[in-house]
Amino acid sequence: MTTLYYLHGWGYDAHFWEGLHAHLPSWRHICADAGYFGSPAHPPLPEVPFWAVGHSAGACALLALRSPLCRGLISLNGFARFTAAPDYPEGLPPRIMHRMIRQFERQPATVLRQFRHMCGEPDPTLPSTLNLPALTDGLTMLETVDHRDHLPYWQGRLYSLHCVDDPLIPARSGMGAAAWGVERTGGHRLPLTHPQECAAFLTRIINASL
Repeated sequence: MTTLYYLHGWGYDAHFWEGLHAHLPSWRHICADAGYFGSPAHPPLPEVPFWAVGHSAGACALLALRSPLCRGLISLNGFARFTAAPDYPEGLPPRIMHRMIRQFERQPATVLRQFRHMCGEPDPTLPSTLNLPALTDGLTMLETVDHRDHLPYWQGRLYSLHCVDDPLIPARSGMGAAAWGVERTGGHRLPLTHPQECAAFLTRIINASL
């Protein structure tokens, strides 16, 4: 049985993957949860060969994953670094990230709702409980983490599905030249808005490796 280990992006939880799972009913799905809306859940990595699948910041975090049993990492709307740097002009300008963090400290629900709306959610409905420390840590990760140094580890085992019209600028080029990538349109929430296409992408990659 094909086993997949998932990690969602900032502002969402493990339920993010349910539509995708419905198109892959015969596979085993293990979902980590950052705990943005409750308690975090970090299931142990599978003890059988598996594939890592990440969305957005989740794909960035999974670049640091190390397991001899992981066959590869599949990034959906992901990136290796979020904020801009002298050698990374395609990132989000740091001043915008600083402003978002300051606003989040004052009005967390408003900022989260605005973020999800920007990502393409027409009328965001947030869970009743917000885990503010976890959400803040997630924003800090977006501001500071640079996982480009991890890209060589995944050589030949890194795949990216990303969108030229993604509202999050760093995600528009996916994992860059380090990944085998497919570029399309569709915004930033492909597993939610295009689950069948994402399932086909995963199936294509995984079946080709058999």
